[in-house]
Amino acid sequence: MGLEKNRFDQLGVFLALNFCLSLLICSFFLFFAGGHPLELAFVSLALVSNTAMLYAALALPVLALFLMGGVRLAGAALAFFQLALVTDAAVYKIFKFHLNSMVVNLLLTPGGLDSLEQGWGMKALFAAIAAAMAGLQWLFWRWSRTISERTAGRGLFFKPALALLCLFILADKGLFAWGTLYDSVYITRNAQLFPLYQPLKIRTFAGKYLGVKLDNEVKGGIDVKYSGLAYPAAPLVVKSPAKPLNLVVIVVDSLRRDMFTADIMPETWAFAGKAAVFRNHYSGGNCTRFGIFSVFYGIYGNYWFNMLGERRGPVLMDTLAAQGYDLRLYASSKLSFPEFNKTCFVNVPRAGIYDEPAAAGVDGRDEEISGKLTEYIRGRKEKKPYFAFVFYDASHGAYEYPPGFEKFKPSADTNRLLLNKDNIGPLFNKYKNSVLFDDHLIGGILKAVKDTGGLADTAVLIMGDHGEAFLERGRYGHNQGYSPEEVRVPLVLYLPGRAPYVTDGLTSHMDIVPTLLPLLGVKNPASDYAGGRSLFDRSPRQFVAAFSWDSAAIIKNDETLEMPLEMYKGGLKVYDANYAEVPGKRAAAVFSPLIMQFQKEARRFSK
Repeated sequence: MGLEKNRFDQLGVFLALNFCLSLLICSFFLFFAGGHPLELAFVSLALVSNTAMLYAALALPVLALFLMGGVRLAGAALAFFQLALVTDAAVYKIFKFHLNSMVVNLLLTPGGLDSLEQGWGMKALFAAIAAAMAGLQWLFWRWSRTISERTAGRGLFFKPALALLCLFILADKGLFAWGTLYDSVYITRNAQLFPLYQPLKIRTFAGKYLGVKLDNEVKGGIDVKYSGLAYPAAPLVVKSPAKPLNLVVIVVDSLRRDMFTADIMPETWAFAGKAAVFRNHYSGGNCTRFGIFSVFYGIYGNYWFNMLGERRGPVLMDTLAAQGYDLRLYASSKLSFPEFNKTCFVNVPRAGIYDEPAAAGVDGRDEEISGKLTEYIRGRKEKKPYFAFVFYDASHGAYEYPPGFEKFKPSADTNRLLLNKDNIGPLFNKYKNSVLFDDHLIGGILKAVKDTGGLADTAVLIMGDHGEAFLERGRYGHNQGYSPEEVRVPLVLYLPGRAPYVTDGLTSHMDIVPTLLPLLGVKNPASDYAGGRSLFDRSPRQFVAAFSWDSAAIIKNDETLEMPLEMYKGGLKVYDANYAEVPGKRAAAVFSPLIMQFQKEARRFSK
């Protein structure tokens, strides 16, 4: 019995020594935090707390391996864990996010390391580190026996140490919860700094049960000297145009590409006759958050978290503000969820935002915001240019519309739990009727622009933020995957004096900013501030990218690669032109060179 106790005491010391090694490895991530005192305090707590939680999850498997095969199996598992932490730190340094299946594919594919400009020297270093981790396990086991024997009978420090670690965890989670409540960017922007970090968010609970007032107007952001972003990559060189254009951006929620027809969207269809129409256009995301982000920032969706964390607005909005534009935002639902008030529109004065319409029903709210915008356009007396953004919501989720717009029949709601290809037709018709209604409202805005002479000096964009699937390929709604129904959207762009134009070339929401900023007098190349290019660039394009919360896609004309951005979400998946899954080996054969390009773009605006 005493011998068994000694072995378990030795195992405890062995784990403690490994914990210290992991703490040392993970301290590397501290170099990517800013230097603000509050931030340094938080990341120091989070370093210890997160490592402790990793070991809480690791302890039981290690114990099981120890009981099954002794110290060799347990040591091998811990050596592998330490090597994974080292690899994750290296990946984070290169790509600015943690290990995921996309990176693993790149590392395991022949030539992958070479494409990273990491040849035999990197491979030799990796082998040396692996050998060192194995050697340390042997050394730790020897030390653990010596330490456990010297402390036998005198009581170990395990209980006080565990209590201290619990205090670190409580302090870390409590500080993060406080940071989310009081919008402390120096805390919240570090939510993804450590691997598998689990933040504690209590905003909803605090707002509902503790009376905490949420969603106040957001002001300011992080001090640039503490920023982890290199956005834009170079200072903008701007020569303001003598006659600036007004800009009107109209977004219809969940508007998929095939809704853009004369039958379903007659107002937009007629207007498109004098505009540019992009028929092979993709959103930068499969949900509102990343779709709208790609419209206003023109960069990859993985930067959403950085921009939100630092409250960094897009250069498009900053340039408009610098040129004295009157900024006007109209939305059927509050712009605080998703957190556009802390990203895309963080620097827009609250006086210019109308996102709490009083009308009942989303169709009524859509009609109200349309009325407010047309009233503004018709009543303008100031000579300064304006930027107007209107975001319709009737075609999202419930697919609402008022009487008089039931063109497509039968139209009826259907229990989502009972949906199948045989009964989804009426729900799809309901969706089309809601799009028809929003198109009617768009017509009212376009008429107001035309009646006030605005077509001579106003650029107009009409688009969807993302699409909507109706079981065409087994999926319903959006944010499910990257099927054409979810990410392919219409885009109509009217520019005064430009001849009508129709293209089937591959374009993206990330191309909108590189198209608009030159109109505002920005002289920099698009690569200084965006991941896209001008919508009118006709040169061949290999792929476009789209994002969601924890995944991304590389989309070619004939295939799609879906990539989890977190290791625990699984592996790569490849789909053909019909969005049918094909063998994963296609990822290596076709997409590996594109993954490298994707990775470079995904880290280009990080310091």
